[in-house]
Amino acid sequence: MSEYLLLFLIILPLIGALFILTIKDEKNYMVNNIYNVAIWVLLTTILMILYTFSLFDIEKNGIQLVEKYNWLEFPQIIILLGADVFSMLLLFSVNLSFFIAEICSTRSLTKRPKALISTELLFLSLFNGYILAADIISFYIFFAAVSMPLIILISIYSSQHRKNMIIRLNLYHSIGALLLFAAVIAIYTFKDSNIPLNTAGNLNLVGKTEYFVWFSIFFAFISRMPIWPFHYWLTAINSSIRNPLVFIVGNLIPLVGLYGFMRFWPNTVPATIAVYAPAFEIISVITMIFIALIGLSQKDFRYKLFAYTTVYYLLYLIGVFLPTGSLKMNIGYSLFAYLIIVTVLSFLISHIEQQKKQLNLPGAGILCYLPRTSVCLSLFVLAGIGLPITPLFWNNFIIISEIFNYNLVLGIFIMLALFIAALSLLEELYRLKGKSYNVGACIRGKDLNDFELLVYGSCLVILFLSFFKPLWFVF
Repeated sequence: MSEYLLLFLIILPLIGALFILTIKDEKNYMVNNIYNVAIWVLLTTILMILYTFSLFDIEKNGIQLVEKYNWLEFPQIIILLGADVFSMLLLFSVNLSFFIAEICSTRSLTKRPKALISTELLFLSLFNGYILAADIISFYIFFAAVSMPLIILISIYSSQHRKNMIIRLNLYHSIGALLLFAAVIAIYTFKDSNIPLNTAGNLNLVGKTEYFVWFSIFFAFISRMPIWPFHYWLTAINSSIRNPLVFIVGNLIPLVGLYGFMRFWPNTVPATIAVYAPAFEIISVITMIFIALIGLSQKDFRYKLFAYTTVYYLLYLIGVFLPTGSLKMNIGYSLFAYLIIVTVLSFLISHIEQQKKQLNLPGAGILCYLPRTSVCLSLFVLAGIGLPITPLFWNNFIIISEIFNYNLVLGIFIMLALFIAALSLLEELYRLKGKSYNVGACIRGKDLNDFELLVYGSCLVILFLSFFKPLWFVF
């Protein structure tokens, strides 16, 4: 079994998705069956990740586990799956976030639960494959396929008036996939074989071919991130999604682009291409400030959360583009905490929106009716903006310090964007807590139940443990 660990991490969520599609549509049992299948699939996947992690030397850099599979004899194509400590940390972070989301999703399985959970597991299968792909062809296949579940989900759960935006987003992602496909074909033609990702920088491409290949790869990854001036399509769609599970899938698409840059930058990209990095850093900072200001001006908490996630993704992207390659694990540790925080905040916001609608209450002051929700939301907002006992604070401090050391002006503008994003969340928290009217008895029956409070409390414990030992879960 140890010879197929990485393959199982890809196949297991896919099997769960197919199994859910076979569940009979019986109202009394369907939702519970779907929920139980998803929980067990995710739990099994996490346990397999932990077992795989136990085989690694966490002090060692580079790929430590490789699996080879023959795909075609002529032309000969060998598919490689590989994992290092960073990729396993990212796998654990994403799968743990989905597990937390699934536990909290009982109130979200209201509309077409079979389609929701099966597509979610399909996305997770493709995302795991994307992270574990170690050759250029399989990397492209998973890159092109991983956005398909998002298109399916937003077609079902997004607002009807956003359909044109969905078509444009799909077209934008398709163009990115075509660019990467063109680069893969050019590399394959040059080398006449499928090559490992970590050898892409040794191809010695010259002239127009070099610029075509690397700029195609560059813009393919940009197509997955909300970068100005193409940020509007993803922003408009994500701000209209009210289902927290779909929101989480949409929030992970920029991670696809970020991970692509991390696999290719800065060590793999030739120096002739890397000289253009400062221009992209400027565009990223402009986007950070622009999105943060829009989030501050909005009254929708979910839009503010989207603005926050965009700012942090671009912070990590700028960290990737620094000349030093020493920030990779710090970015991984920050992402671990970030994904947990965003997952919990997404469900807390959804809970507040549901109670506001059911109780016919205005947004301002609603947390006075929901004391448990108020405490959890306050703690996770503080953790999200840099509570000093979370790994997000410590590792972001290291990343920002390196950015200041690299370019003082760049660091100042990044801190400004982070400050505005934090102010946006705090402003909404203050509004939700404000006593703008007389508050009667607390309606605890509409508050978080004991199980939800236990889950969110456990997430806080995980964040606390991660501050002292980021890889506390490694045996």
